[in-house]
Formats: sequence, C-alpha cells, structure tokens
Amino acid sequence: MTTLFGIRHHGPGCARSLLVALADLAPDVILLEMPQELEPLLGHAVHEAMKPPVAMMLYRTDMPVQSSFYPFAEFSPEWNAIRWAIGNKVPIRCFDLPAAHMFALRETEDATPPRPDAFDWLAQADGYSDGERWWNDRVEERRDPRDFFEAILVAVTELRHELAMEESRETLLREAWMRKCLRAAEKDGFTNIAVICGAWHAPALQGAFKVSDDNALLTGLEKHKVAATWIPWTDERLSYTSGYGAGVRSPGWYRHLWKNPGDPIPAWLTKAARIIRGEGQEASSASVIEALRLSNSLAGLRGRPLPGLDETLQAMQSVFCQGDALPLDFLNKKLLIGDRLGELPADLPALPLQQDIDATIRRLRLKPTAAITPVELDLREEGGLARSVFLHRLLALEVPWGEKQQARSKGTFKEVWRLQWNPKLVVAIIDASAFGNTVESAATMRLTKSLTEGESIAAISTRLDLALLGELPAAVGHLLHILDAAAATSHDIAELLDAVPALAQISRYGNVRATDSVAVGHLLAGFAARIHAGLLAAASGISEEAADPLMRSIAAYSSALAILEDGAMADDFRKTLGKMISAELVHPKLRGHAVRLLRDASYLDDEAVARHFSFALTPGMPALAAAGWLEGFLQGGGSLLVYDPSLLRLVDAWLSSLSDDGFQSILPLLRRTFGAFTYPERARIAGSIHQSTGLAPAVATERTWNQERAMPALTTVAKLLGITPP
Repeated sequence: MTTLFGIRHHGPGCARSLLVALADLAPDVILLEMPQELEPLLGHAVHEAMKPPVAMMLYRTDMPVQSSFYPFAEFSPEWNAIRWAIGNKVPIRCFDLPAAHMFALRETEDATPPRPDAFDWLAQADGYSDGERWWNDRVEERRDPRDFFEAILVAVTELRHELAMEESRETLLREAWMRKCLRAAEKDGFTNIAVICGAWHAPALQGAFKVSDDNALLTGLEKHKVAATWIPWTDERLSYTSGYGAGVRSPGWYRHLWKNPGDPIPAWLTKAARIIRGEGQEASSASVIEALRLSNSLAGLRGRPLPGLDETLQAMQSVFCQGDALPLDFLNKKLLIGDRLGELPADLPALPLQQDIDATIRRLRLKPTAAITPVELDLREEGGLARSVFLHRLLALEVPWGEKQQARSKGTFKEVWRLQWNPKLVVAIIDASAFGNTVESAATMRLTKSLTEGESIAAISTRLDLALLGELPAAVGHLLHILDAAAATSHDIAELLDAVPALAQISRYGNVRATDSVAVGHLLAGFAARIHAGLLAAASGISEEAADPLMRSIAAYSSALAILEDGAMADDFRKTLGKMISAELVHPKLRGHAVRLLRDASYLDDEAVARHFSFALTPGMPALAAAGWLEGFLQGGGSLLVYDPSLLRLVDAWLSSLSDDGFQSILPLLRRTFGAFTYPERARIAGSIHQSTGLAPAVATERTWNQERAMPALTTVAKLLGITPP
C-alpha cells in the first residue's frame, strides 16, 4: 500500500498533520522528495547540536558556484519527517531526480518561464483572493491536524486534470524518476510506503504510467559530479526562493504557530507589544486586548475561521501605531523574519579550508551571526591585528564576511568593520578551497594565480593592497613583480595615476602593521618617473570628456604625493605642472587645475596666480576656454575666492565683460562649477561681492496695477476658491 502526503514546503500545519499521519500509518519506508545525493546526510538531522535553520547544499565539484540549497526550519514538514523516521528506525529514501542530472539539465535547458500559482484556482473556488491565503487558512493555520491529506490529493488531482497545463521537461523528468524509485521500493518488498512530496506532484505518482515511457524519458541524461554538505541557514533566507522553489513570507509567524498550537494570537500580539515598547512606542496591556478583539473582528468580517498574519498586523497598525504603518517596520526583523543563524555539530565532515576558517574564528573569538555586527579593531593590539589580517585574507579569497567601513588614514591605528554571515558565503568558501587547504595558502594562490591576461594596473594594485594587509609575503613579492612589468609596458598615464594612491597608502602606513614597504617605495618611484615624463603629452589635445577624469586622477595623485612626503618626487611633479600651465595644447581645465595645485603647494605666490588668472580670463580669450580654466582652478572648493578679493574681482570683471551670447554659452559650466561649492561657501562669496560693490540692498518699488486687465484673472481665481469677487 502506498500513501501519498502532498505538502507545501516550510508549513507548520503540514508538519503537524504529517507527524500525526505518520504515527497513525506506521509505514515501513518513507520516500522523501529530495535529490538522492542528500540521503547520506539525513542521519545528522537528529544530532543534538543541530539547530535549525539549517540547509543541505548540493554543488558541482568542478564549479561550486552552481549549487542548490534545501533549507529546513523546525516547522518544515521534511525536517520533522526525517527526524521521525530516524527516531522510529524507519528507513527513509530520497527519491527525487539526482542533482547530477539536474545541474546538467539546467545547463542545457532554457529557464522555465514563471506561471501563476495553480492553487489560485482552488482559492477562487473557495472565495479567496489568492492561493497563498487559501493554503494558510485551510492547511497551515488550521487547528485540527487530521484528515486533510486525502482531500488535498483529490483537489490537486482534479486541478491538474481540469487545467491540463503543459509541464516543463524538468518536472516531467522529476516525476518519472519518482515513479521509478517508487516501483523500486515496492520491488524491494516494502508494503506500507509513505510518500512525502510537493502537493502538485502527488497526482503524478498514482494511476497507470507505463514503465517503458518513464525509462525512455530518463534514458541518456547527462550528469555532472556533485557533492553535498550541511550548512547553517538564516531566518532571513528562509523567506527567499531556494532549492525547493518555496519561500516563507514570515518565518517568525510560522515558528510562532508551530510552538503555540492552541491559541497563538494573544502571545503573538504580546510579543509585538514588547518590541514596540522597546522602540519607544506606546503598547500597553489594554492595547493588546484591544488589538486581539480587532483582529478577531477582522477575521469574522472576512469569513476566516481565525485571525491570520494580515489581521494581526492590521490590528497592530490601528491600535499600537494609531494607523501609521511606519512603526511596523520595527517588527520586521525581530518578529516577522528573525535574526537567527543555524548551528551545526562540530564533528560534521567539512572541507579542509572550511575547517581552518572555523578554527581561526574560534581562536580569534569572532562569532558568525545573521545580524549585522560592528567590530572596531585596534591594530596596535595583537588580537586586533590578527582579526584584521584574517578578515583581509577572507576578502582576498572573495569571502566577504566583513565589510570595511573606515579606510586607513594618517595617524590612525583603528579599523571599523561590519560583519554579517550569509549562507552564500559557504559557496564562496567551497569555490576558494580549490586554491588551498588553509586560509593563508588559499589566499596567496587566489591573489597570484587567478590574474587574467591584461589585468589593469589598478586591479593588480588592489590585490597587492590585500596581500600586504593580509600578511601574505609570497603574494606580495609576486604581485610587485607583475605590477612593475605591467607599468613598464603601459602607455596609459591615467592608469598609472590611478594606481599611485593605493600604493602610497601602503608605502606610508605599512609600518602600522610592521610590513616591509621598501619594495613598494621603489615601485612608486618608477611610477612617478613615468607619470612625470608622459603627463604633458597625455593632457594635450584631449576632449572635454577626457579632461574631466584625467583632472580627478591628477588631483588624487597630488594628494598621494602629499602622503608620501617625498620632496624629490613632489618637486618633479611641480615642474611637470609648471610646464602644463603654459602649454597651449593642454586642455584649459587641466591648465587651471595645475595652477591651483601649484598655488596650494606654495609653488606659485599670489602675484603669479593673479597673473595666470588675469591672462586666462582676459576678454580676448574664448568664453568656453576661460570657463573651463576657471572650473579647473576652482576644483576643490570656493573658499579661495572668499579669502582672495583680487581673484574674486578678476572673476567679476571677466563675467561683466562677456556678451549676452558668450554668457549664455558658458552658463552650464558656471552652474556646474559654483554648484559644487558648499552652501556656506556660496553665501560668503555673495557677501564678499556685496561688500566690494558697496551696493545697498534693493528696495521694492511701488507698482501700479491695471485693474481692468487684472479683473478676468481675479474673477477666475475667486471662482476656484469659491468666494465672491469684489
């Protein structure tokens, strides 16, 4: 005898009813809708250290990024069926299409287009707006756990027959494989078989299906080599569509229903009230009672047997939040979703790299959590430095557990990180395990061996930065050699300019981490020599579009040289800028910016700056060229015009000399230039102009109105306002 139990994944009502049904049936084998490769992992589900949410992960061994996840909450029907079977010593088999075939199939087949939820038709027949609400009412939130699997099977069988929807090839293959495994169980002598599968597949596992047709369909399937493992999961990711193709709108609500099978609503509203009060909102005991009455009334008006999630949320909004939906956001993470991260037994088999990461996490006293955790590290302390090195090595492995919030800056020995563990990081760890068995060796290999041909200098510099911060000396030496070779063959001055700031940070602040940055200093000297030799040509004869990014790169390069405090290198750069300011082929914007940089470095005195200013803004200069020069000069702030009245007068005189057409042509440039200033800067510039001109504030003059011409407009306005016109 075969008994079919059609379920929807992650449903507390299904799980509760399934446990009762299995106890009544006492099957001699259970067939569970999961890929066969997961079967060896099922025994770990009863380990006392296994705490949901957890997931089983399948991945291609040659391409770990191709993976599938099968998550479980404590209220998942499959999770409870596995634990019941193992606890009652009932054999359990996974009988879905193997992932080895599934990965190959999804590689060659076009993605199946999304289609409406088939249960919407059942919902409409029962007076519901959608299938999700119908299933929640009739299945997940029902109080009686018995006698509904047969009704579900009859309803879905009729639904599939009436709709006659064309199934995807993947669905047909999966159902053929399930029938094949069901026949195998019968052939093995099992007489009381329990089949647990998605409700939609259940009708395809009964009735007359030819063995030859199924075998023909399953013949010649391609496959890939796959592996499986347990991984921790999070409440937040339970709400995502994953390997099951099912997500939970509110894991917190379903967990509450699972733990409170009696009357869950009072406790649910009480939890919400405590959270609301913790956020400074009012939610008294009387409010809880009022919200309970309102949710029951809403359920009655909608013909629902009991209040559901929607009714309770609407009652909370009306009572706790006085109709405002915004305070309900406080409940999203703490109540509706949750912030739990599942736990796995320490003795589970894992990849060597994963074991090294776990051991390092324990040694450094870091704790993976699903919630965002800020961490401040003091690099002068041994523990802070070790944590920083470890987090940077993970970044080198492309395992972004931590996100750096505060870049290194002069005189600081602190780093600020935001840590948040995401289940998908496990995929990244599996992918990184191909590079080595320890964090250090794998990070070194990934930084050095995954470089593509023609990698940009900026990308190599980024890798070098990670190698130094992660204390990977073998990677540092290799990357320095590659970077030097790439710079020697590069003819792109902008690329060299963009690489210097990161290298300057390494060279200047490497001593914070006791790293040897002498080699980086030699490399910087070579970069600077190439930049100073080629910058004049790179800035000549270029368009407006090319001038803007080059100007930003030059500004960043100038700041980097200031960090290095290398007098000889800075002098060479200023000599190059001195050639640029008088070269007619150099773009006006770059000439103006060069004057500004030389002025800020005290290389040009005020008299020389005024002379360049006067020449650039002479009435004989084309308006667009003059505006571009001014924009380049004023990059970095407008306070210069406030503290130097002579320059402000030059700008004022130049603008006054422009014709109407000339002013109109440069107006967009002027708006962009002055619009970049802060509001206080613009206000002080306006005040300086007012003081220099000595003009009195404008006084409103009395105007005479033509009442006869104004009357039609006044009459219309009066009609609009509903008043009698004068």
